[in-house]
Amino acid sequence: MNKKILFFFLFTITLSIIFIITFPSFTFAAYPKLVSKLINGFESIKNWIIKIATPAAAVAVRHRYIYEKI
Repeated sequence: MNKKILFFFLFTITLSIIFIITFPSFTFAAYPKLVSKLINGFESIKNWIIKIATPAAAVAVRHRYIYEKI
């Protein structure tokens, strides 16, 4: 039982060291162009959705007032 605990402890420590060396924190910000293109793309999609949804909302509000008067 003691050997299993020691093996698990050493395995965890070794795996942690490998991950720390392999994936340093500054590598996740290595593609600022890609991130900025994605953000711009999502903003343009949001603008298109707002342009499409605004007339539909106006029609829905207008029909609601007509139904209330009836």
